[in-house]
Amino acid sequence: MTIIWILQRGFKTLLITSTALLVSCTSLGPSTIERDRMDYGLSLNTSIKQQLLGNIVRLRYMEAPIFVDVASVINQYSLSGSIDAGLGFNSGSNTANLGAGGRWEDRPTITYSPISGKKFSESLLTPISPESLFALVQSGWPPELMFRLTVAQINGVADSNPPQQADPGFRETLSVWTRLREARILALRRSNNHNERARIVLYVNDVELDEQTREDLSFLQETLGLRKGAKEFTLTYGLISNEPDSLVVLTLSILDMMVDLARMVDVPQQHIDEGRTFPTFVDTGLGGPLLQVHSSIEKPDMAYVAIRDRGYWFYIDDRDLMSKRTFGVLQILLSLTDSGDTARGPLLSIGG
Repeated sequence: MTIIWILQRGFKTLLITSTALLVSCTSLGPSTIERDRMDYGLSLNTSIKQQLLGNIVRLRYMEAPIFVDVASVINQYSLSGSIDAGLGFNSGSNTANLGAGGRWEDRPTITYSPISGKKFSESLLTPISPESLFALVQSGWPPELMFRLTVAQINGVADSNPPQQADPGFRETLSVWTRLREARILALRRSNNHNERARIVLYVNDVELDEQTREDLSFLQETLGLRKGAKEFTLTYGLISNEPDSLVVLTLSILDMMVDLARMVDVPQQHIDEGRTFPTFVDTGLGGPLLQVHSSIEKPDMAYVAIRDRGYWFYIDDRDLMSKRTFGVLQILLSLTDSGDTARGPLLSIGG
């Protein structure tokens, strides 16, 4: 009776265990979403920032950038259990055995896709469309940051082109543009006709202008060579235009922006002395540098993003709001210029 009682108690225990395993299996999928989505999202964000900073640092040392996209992340979970029991009789004694087992598997499948060929050209080498840029500015993106980051010159007035400093009129124009946009004097107008170019419009007909706005308008017209009295200006990409009442904007590509920012990376003086890279460019123009990347032997304690290269840590200080904002906007622009061609990864069959 004793062995039978033990088996009965054992079977009850195993039944409870197996039931718990089955319940866990049925609820395993939904319970992993919250954790996996956050964990993979944070890891991808950190990886993207490190890859972008790493490429800026490599450009500082005259190396070509390399981008690798995470094309897909597929995670498969498996939870299984087993139960065994036995009863035996020998001549001198009775024997019994009970057993239970389980197995947990976490098998992520991550597909990587290097950016090359046509996708590299479209994502990194194509200049930002002036119309897209001005649309972002009109929607609320800061003009001073966006123009300094993405524009080489407007109507011949140039921003900084290292090792030369910026034309003072360019930086002042950005401040004026910001005030006029906030006063709703300056705006972008797009046509439904794809063959018609966008226009920059001055809404000043029925508005009583204050003294500051009048000064801003006069400065904008004189600096950019706009015809006084004109209310609309055709927005075009390029260096020089012979068309009247046009606003010619020479925008940069993502790679151009990265090269400009790379010149401001603070590298060890020893690397400059050894001829491994050029001297650091210090932007002394209005508004100061857009991005400051520091270098250190020791790993930084308060870093927004940090990578290790050539025996040094290169990082952006988490307390540097201007650099963090510039770096974040560059990330967004990089994603906006993606050609949209998804990588063709391997065909995956996920079994149960």
